[in-house]
Amino acid sequence: MFARRMFIPTVFICLMGIPSSFFLSAAEQQEGFEPLFDAFNAQDPGGWIIQGFEKTGPKILDNNILSVGGHDYWAVISKKEYENFVLRFDMKFDAVSNSGILLHTPPKDIYKTRNRLEIQLESGDDARMNKPEMKNGAIERFIPPLANPAKAIGEWNQVEIKYENMKLWVRINDEIVQDGVDLSKINELNNHPQKGHIAIQRNENKKTVYFKNIRIKKL
Repeated sequence: MFARRMFIPTVFICLMGIPSSFFLSAAEQQEGFEPLFDAFNAQDPGGWIIQGFEKTGPKILDNNILSVGGHDYWAVISKKEYENFVLRFDMKFDAVSNSGILLHTPPKDIYKTRNRLEIQLESGDDARMNKPEMKNGAIERFIPPLANPAKAIGEWNQVEIKYENMKLWVRINDEIVQDGVDLSKINELNNHPQKGHIAIQRNENKKTVYFKNIRIKKL
């Protein structure tokens, strides 16, 4: 189970060897967090893999905000592979919509895997996501969230995903929504890869989802 943790760090420092456009709190530096994308800045947006039609790609806005929208690409994928980890990020929607985080994906064709593991992200007002296992914080298609602490459209949400040895925890705005789910007990996920890339699913056509402070720690 997660230990109770408050999202309080507001003082940031630049890390030696990490692009100057990315900042981590002093506490997270000591914990061993690092940026998910190696080159997370508008001048050198090369720290990821793009799945789909690469003409548009993701955009880096002011204050190092990752903008994921449009219709001509499908995912922003980490170049590195991860096994056990804690992933933290802030995200918000600009309209009623949905997105997701896929764990342990291949570097391409990430939607072709039958046993894909996706954490659902949705605005909370999307009528198309009417099944409990499609709500914000769900293990998409399988396990509904324990709560729905999402903020209103346009407000930033803090998300933490922890994966360790086939068990999964998810926290949104410091509230647990998945509490140590044993993936080995889910038939479609019991042979889920133990290692792989992390992908941010594209948002819908003409809508945008925003991410910032995307950092990860290997366990």
